[in-house]
Amino acid sequence: MAFFKLASKNILRHKIRSFLTVIGIATSVAVLFSIISFNRGFEKGLSLELERTGIHFLVVPSGCPHEVASLVLHGSVIPKYLDISIRDRLAEFPSVALVSPFLVFQLPNPEKKRIDLVSGMEMAHIKKLKPGWAIEGAVPAAEDEVLVGSEIAGHDRLKIGDQLTYQGNRTFRVSGILEKTGSQDDAFIYLPIATAQAVLGKEKGVTALGVRVANPETINAAVEEISAKIPGIQIITMSQVLNSLSSLAGSAKVLSLSIAAVAILISAVGIMNAILMAVFERTGEIGMMRAIGASRSDVFRIILVETTLITAVGGLTGIVSAAAGSGIIEALVRKFMPYVPSGKMIGFDPGLAGLCLLFSLALGVASGLYPAWKALFSLALGVASGLYPAWKAARIHPIEAIKA
Repeated sequence: MAFFKLASKNILRHKIRSFLTVIGIATSVAVLFSIISFNRGFEKGLSLELERTGIHFLVVPSGCPHEVASLVLHGSVIPKYLDISIRDRLAEFPSVALVSPFLVFQLPNPEKKRIDLVSGMEMAHIKKLKPGWAIEGAVPAAEDEVLVGSEIAGHDRLKIGDQLTYQGNRTFRVSGILEKTGSQDDAFIYLPIATAQAVLGKEKGVTALGVRVANPETINAAVEEISAKIPGIQIITMSQVLNSLSSLAGSAKVLSLSIAAVAILISAVGIMNAILMAVFERTGEIGMMRAIGASRSDVFRIILVETTLITAVGGLTGIVSAAAGSGIIEALVRKFMPYVPSGKMIGFDPGLAGLCLLFSLALGVASGLYPAWKALFSLALGVASGLYPAWKAARIHPIEAIKA
């Protein structure tokens, strides 16, 4: 308890220096906590979102699997099309339970002076393909009806029954509005597949065909059979999409952790610098402590207690700040990353918070070892340096001193 009080007083003697050191540690811990928490949330959200697609694999034109991954979760426009007749051929396979076409494209909106993202879908399959969707109104049942994403509806202040006009004279009635999902789905306008084909001028074209098998255990066998019997297509399973996006996320994770490592190194140097300055300023005080009976271990412990207190306060501040500012951090990440799953990515995890706090304490102890050793070394050096002058002074003859 005495060491704690003495260390606390020493910290409060230099409030500005201690405050800046705490801020440096808090920043490092907040960055570390946010990065690890976000990556955990990203992986969970991605797996959940893939499960909610309601399909087991996609049949697409031959191309890059990263493009397909973007198509599934980001709505990317791929400049290649499949003939919709492939749907009938896929339906003939005994293992296939559902085949649903998708047609994704961009549509100019001169009235709003923008380009709208449009997704043509088989409206009868929406509940199976998007079980997590909540829709205000009704799913389009006629060719001139559309389903509007919440972002479009909010921006244009659209309501059920309002009309949208494209290509000068083609009018559509809003039959339903997709409630906010927090994903790219909110930014789309959804048309019946036949209507989308007519608008785009691709009566038989589709971007992809989503396939669901009757028994998930037969996915690999179904993929091999379909690939062998239907040439000119590429089949991407949801697990491949997950691996593709996870590899991209992994690269971002390495970069993020590198940034965190730099911040941690800066904090460690800051802690060491602050404690070293305190040690140099208190050389006389440390010498007095030693003179009145304080042992080397006592001096060592006082300095380590100081660094532990500073890093503990900094660690707690960083964790609380990261948890409180998680919404702002997520908004920034979603703004710059090409794809982020819907849902909350950064949440408070007691286990992760404990690990980050332990890390900050370990950082403090490691950073305080050198200053603590330096304090003892400086004192020992001072004593050793004074031995010869003291011995020399003791040998001076009184007569010589008087003559001088």
